[in-house]
Amino acid sequence: MIDDSVVRDNTIHDQPTFDETPWQPAPTRQPHLGYTLLLLLIGVALLAAFTVAFTLAGSFRHLLTAQPAHAMDLPKLSILLEALTFAGTFGIALAVFPRMWHRSFAHTIDWHVAMARQHWPKLAAFGIVLSLFAQLLESHLILPRQMPVDAFFQHPSDVWVVAIFGTFVAPICEEVFFRGFLLRGVAIAYDWFATPRTDLGRILWNSSNTLSRRALIVSGILTSGIFAAMHAAQLGFAWNAVAVLWVVGGALTAVRLRLNSVAASCVVHAVYNGWIFAVIFVATGGFRHLDRMTAH
Repeated sequence: MIDDSVVRDNTIHDQPTFDETPWQPAPTRQPHLGYTLLLLLIGVALLAAFTVAFTLAGSFRHLLTAQPAHAMDLPKLSILLEALTFAGTFGIALAVFPRMWHRSFAHTIDWHVAMARQHWPKLAAFGIVLSLFAQLLESHLILPRQMPVDAFFQHPSDVWVVAIFGTFVAPICEEVFFRGFLLRGVAIAYDWFATPRTDLGRILWNSSNTLSRRALIVSGILTSGIFAAMHAAQLGFAWNAVAVLWVVGGALTAVRLRLNSVAASCVVHAVYNGWIFAVIFVATGGFRHLDRMTAH
């Protein structure tokens, strides 16, 4: 449950900078859906560009050396493309968006790393508990025998790459997008449509940068569903497993709102993923006996 005082004092209100004076207008609500869509478009464009570049490079290598164009196995290539896309997308956002916002990137998305530092033991513990809970739920589900994600667990080197990427890179990028951009963007849009189209409504909208509790709850439910659906293809569209991720996304959203910190939800997300890989590491003898994952 989201604490009213936290929503009122933290999430809803953007903290003023030291040079703001009482008569200045409140900062605009950011990042709104326009910036979210722009960030997504940058990512899609970069992914397409990198994919074409690697495809052409592979074909060129095949012509010169007669080696197969797919000499780099799919899992490592997929992770490399994702890493390059994430780095390029957020690199551009870090360089360009603060100039548009006239505020720092971290402050605008409610990064607030101090909250993560202060509460990291509890956040780490919650990440482990959440991971165990999700695994317990999945153990009672009927899932396809083969899912696309299984391709990343065929060779030890692939699992090492996926484990490092999934623990230290993907959680940060996903949390910034879903809990930093999309969550606020949808909430801002909700409040915009809910505001009466009257003179009083326009005055209230322009005199404040608050987000309503209802908007945050609706946005949290919706964006958690989108977060889960993003992983549907990897799970072979097993919608019961996707539903579990919806619950996980909701828990991450609750942490982000409760502490008003995207960095805090990053810690939970990273520990959640890391614990899964730690269990696999122990169960497979250091990723050396991956056949044990399907022995049951």
